[in-house]
Amino acid sequence: MLDFYIFQFIPLMLVEGFILWRMKWGNLPRSMFDSLLMNFASFLGLILGLGPYIAGEGPWGLTLFGTYSIMVEGTVLMLLERHPPKLVWSAVLIANLLGCVVLDCEVFFRQVNWSSLFMGS
Repeated sequence: MLDFYIFQFIPLMLVEGFILWRMKWGNLPRSMFDSLLMNFASFLGLILGLGPYIAGEGPWGLTLFGTYSIMVEGTVLMLLERHPPKLVWSAVLIANLLGCVVLDCEVFFRQVNWSSLFMGS
């Protein structure tokens, strides 16, 4: 399970950093750095023991992961005190929604048996 978290950290950080940048959070390096901070806080909580409790199968696991991630990342960005709460929470909600879409796509592509599709069985 740990490898799933590690390999998802960089793509999620990039997607969420891009979303922050497009929402006028700041310049691209600032948005990526803030995305790194908020995702590191989420990642650290998962590594320290919350992962097995919220990594259930199916939509419930993703729902719990998304809720946890929104709470932690929103709190981290609020503590930075760079933007008003409305921008912080809307950016976190949109970034996490699109981050969950990225996770869903990755899980879907892992489930497909690609060898049987191309080898013809």
